[in-house]
Amino acid sequence: MDLCLNGVFNQKKDCIGLFRYRIDLEPPQFTQIGIKGPSMTDISGHRAAFALTLGLLPALPHAAWASSATVELPLLPRPAIMSTQPGFFFMPASLDVVVDGVDALTATRLCDTMRAPHGPVLMMRDSGAAPARAAIRMRLLASAASAPAEGYELAIGHDGIVVTAHDQAGLFYGAVSVSQLLGAGRARLPGMHVRDWPRLQWRGVMLDSSRHFQTPAEVRSLIDAMAELKLNVLHWHLTDDQGWRLEIRRYPELTRVGAWRRAPDSGPNGDGASYGGFYTQAEIRDIVAYAAARQITIVPELDMPGHAQAAIAAYPKVGSGGTPTRVSSTMGVHPYLYNVNEETFAFIDHILDEVMELFPSRFIHIGGDEAVKTQWQHSPAVQARMRELGIHDEEALQSWFIERLGKYLSAHGRRLIGWDEILKGGLPASASVMSWHGTAGAVTAAQAGHDAVMAPSDRLYFDYMQTDRDDEPTGGRYPVESLSTVYHFDPLPPGMPPSVQQHILGVEGGIWTEYLTSGRATMLAAFPRLDAMAETAWTPHERQDWDSFRIRLKDEVTRQLSRGVPVDQAAYAVSISAIPDQAGHYEVTLSNQIAQGTLHYTLDGREPDAQAPAYVHPLTVGAGTKVRAAAFDAGGLRLAPSSTRVISVGGIATRSGTQLAACEGGRLSLRIPATPDATATAPYLTIDRTRDCVMYGAPPPQGASTLAIRVVPVTHFFNTPLDDGPRVPVMKLDAPRHAISVWPDRCTGKPVATTRLPRHPRPGVPLDISLPVTAQGAHDLCIAVPDEKEPLYYAFQTLSLTGQKNTEHNK
Repeated sequence: MDLCLNGVFNQKKDCIGLFRYRIDLEPPQFTQIGIKGPSMTDISGHRAAFALTLGLLPALPHAAWASSATVELPLLPRPAIMSTQPGFFFMPASLDVVVDGVDALTATRLCDTMRAPHGPVLMMRDSGAAPARAAIRMRLLASAASAPAEGYELAIGHDGIVVTAHDQAGLFYGAVSVSQLLGAGRARLPGMHVRDWPRLQWRGVMLDSSRHFQTPAEVRSLIDAMAELKLNVLHWHLTDDQGWRLEIRRYPELTRVGAWRRAPDSGPNGDGASYGGFYTQAEIRDIVAYAAARQITIVPELDMPGHAQAAIAAYPKVGSGGTPTRVSSTMGVHPYLYNVNEETFAFIDHILDEVMELFPSRFIHIGGDEAVKTQWQHSPAVQARMRELGIHDEEALQSWFIERLGKYLSAHGRRLIGWDEILKGGLPASASVMSWHGTAGAVTAAQAGHDAVMAPSDRLYFDYMQTDRDDEPTGGRYPVESLSTVYHFDPLPPGMPPSVQQHILGVEGGIWTEYLTSGRATMLAAFPRLDAMAETAWTPHERQDWDSFRIRLKDEVTRQLSRGVPVDQAAYAVSISAIPDQAGHYEVTLSNQIAQGTLHYTLDGREPDAQAPAYVHPLTVGAGTKVRAAAFDAGGLRLAPSSTRVISVGGIATRSGTQLAACEGGRLSLRIPATPDATATAPYLTIDRTRDCVMYGAPPPQGASTLAIRVVPVTHFFNTPLDDGPRVPVMKLDAPRHAISVWPDRCTGKPVATTRLPRHPRPGVPLDISLPVTAQGAHDLCIAVPDEKEPLYYAFQTLSLTGQKNTEHNK
């Protein structure tokens, strides 16, 4: 039997509230999960077993009214072990804080960590004085060999909360858990005993500051949000083709030249302004110290031998191409590689010297990815160097390049880590691997005795879109990587041999910023998916549970929003789809990606609230109906802004963005801003970067007579690797250049309609075009702008059919 205390069950039988209990008529057989103690559903009635497992804090008698308890505190990541204790702690308006075993500065920081918006007032007290009222007591104990690193214990009793740990990191993470409890808005907490520690030692986030720059304040905001999730590595991507972001005093041109780029439509307003920025060494030192105070290590990345165009633009002699270049204003993969002569290695070594002074991290990331070998192949000097070294191909040359860097770092007490391409040509003995081409690279490296980090692009790259909604607030890539996709990635899957597991350091989520043009956009792309990855990295696999996570996520998102963290709420947002029937009505269905909350709707345009009708089954509505809907939790809290859809007004059948379809052989793979550095939230354009055409996605309805097209000219600011096979050829179409043309079904043969485009359109400024169309039976419409020499790409923002009859097609 299930009891939901201080809460209620939702439609999916999830208890939404402070905690829930399951009372079994026959208690389950106690099971011990390795050294990690019993699972949450196995702990009740087994006080003696917990006394043996927990150690640090005395076990108290178990609550007499439950034979088996499942308890959910609003903690994320989910703790390793929890057991119930009798009674409750009623939250007062203020709490004393007493910290033992640390210096005054650390004690103050821990107190600050525990402060929560809308939580009780916290008052620091001298550790020698006994508090006269309810208190939080924090104790750093002597180190013990049996204590897990970064672990802590937390006990909730009637007189307050006690946190104990054996190291500074554990004490900090205990403070983070207390902050989550205090900020949950609960009037009382159940008596609890928590023992917690991380599953993985590398719990990382990669931040790309090269493609688009974040201010120091924005970087610190990300660090704060990481700390609340017990993440501990910020991998900082500071150099690439599009910008060098780190001040190097010996080489000032790296930031004077390499930190800035310019194109006809660059800049936040698309007006050709110079775009860029860099971090001074003073700013770097401040950020590194800020992160360290929150138990986060910053691992810098300087990409080499490829992704080096910005550095080579600043100092052409260190390049292999022989001709000067500019900092790239286009995204993608470029051919510029560092040279392999001694002058270049002296340049790199001097840079690494300054980097190691700024970053005390054990690891230094050197990239090693997507190094197109064309320039090395065509350089007489590089080929001569290869013969001198007895190296027979360019992959082996990259391995030699990486090994040389590894030896230099090792001589200075550091370790090299690079992307999984460094496996090609033989893995240098000193290297560790970050695997982004799936997980195979990490496994291969681990099998050879090398440490590795799992960072698969298809599961943990947060520049991929979170949903396929048209109102997503960022750009990015497709296919969708949903919250569930991230949560269900297991870096240590069943069947992985222990000999391999011991070399898997952890996981890392990547925030690549080609199409994330502001600090706010980077946060929206990361959250809430980073919440899901944090639980994967911290919580024992047997304690991970998707339904439990969804319930606790609501509390965490509420906390994040209250702290000013931008969170994309699209997973909770309601999707409204409509399908016409033969009688001229529409069947409307409502859903949200996370399948959580009760969906409430209105049909008269009013904003829905928790008293509006609840969605149970598809609705039948007439043309012109304005449907608005939102998801609400059991307490009436709206989980995301409402969604609105007007069903077929004035005979217009409009499709936009992800509602459009790709042409044959293509794929809608990017969602881009109208200009490369635009920071406004709209418009974003969904495009197929390999095709000049798009499909409407359904046959035109009977009575349709006009196709209204909104098309946006954009620059080609994306490149394809030159050594990844031939580029997709530009389509050869039987249609006029500088014109939009329409075909039935496929863009072949003579178009059925064509209209000319302006000769010199401004990038990023929409053009509205109308073409006559007639119903083509069951044939779809293909729309294209064939022009292989045009420097612009025409992205279709919306396609609207108008005519005599109200009809709407929906995805």
